[in-house]
Amino acid sequence: MLRSFLVYRADAISGLRNAAVRDYVHRTFFTSNATSKETSAGRFWDLDQIARAIITAHKLDAIHDIGVSSGITSLDLYRTLSASGIPCKFLISDKYAVYGSTGRYPTRIVDADGAVTELYLCGVLGKRAVSNKFPVTRLLHWLLADRPLHGPIRRFVLFDPQVLPYLENGLIHRIDYDVFTTRMPCAFSFVRCMNLLNLCYFPREPIQTALRNIIESLKEGGVLQIGRTLPDRTSHATFYVKLGARLEVLQQVGGGTELREVIEQL
Repeated sequence: MLRSFLVYRADAISGLRNAAVRDYVHRTFFTSNATSKETSAGRFWDLDQIARAIITAHKLDAIHDIGVSSGITSLDLYRTLSASGIPCKFLISDKYAVYGSTGRYPTRIVDADGAVTELYLCGVLGKRAVSNKFPVTRLLHWLLADRPLHGPIRRFVLFDPQVLPYLENGLIHRIDYDVFTTRMPCAFSFVRCMNLLNLCYFPREPIQTALRNIIESLKEGGVLQIGRTLPDRTSHATFYVKLGARLEVLQQVGGGTELREVIEQL
């Protein structure tokens, strides 16, 4: 029971010292739309080698990694490019990377949509998405989560601690980007979108909108890497190059992206 309270102290992430607890928080924190920030280092090792070769061959210099969760796989790709001496501007984005906490009694955790994901009253967790074994936790959330917010919101990021020094030193740049609403025409030469636009997460129509925004954000000759990781931990992805208004397949890994038909229809 105590572990269930401790691992969700999201407002105290910067002060966590226990590596196992910190690792649990960064990998298994769930957003309000029920998608997970779960990821792990080395997850895209094979894809990173292909991306490095494509980025080198096409001289791509503005990299954007979308929906990066904890950011640890972005760091993998950045290190792969840096080790090869490839000069580029490396940008990452995740709508749910920045959370906020407000108030003291209770302290409430607010996500990017302004939703109260959890709260604490004298250290006791209030959260809706927990097992029925914790009725007090569920009851506290039901009683207090929807009350008006008061006081300033203190912001914090849910990136892996290994990523933070790279952000602080300007080696990796975080940008505010919502794949469903943000338009940044011709801003990037390489875009990676893995495990975000899955048909099991979102309906077809918003996925089409997101894909249009991504395609628009690519420069002419830019490359899109898109795909997902299956439960057996194998990654299936397709690399596309933007030629005019079309995306042409450069390379396919595994079964390729499940969105191939959607992309072709666009």
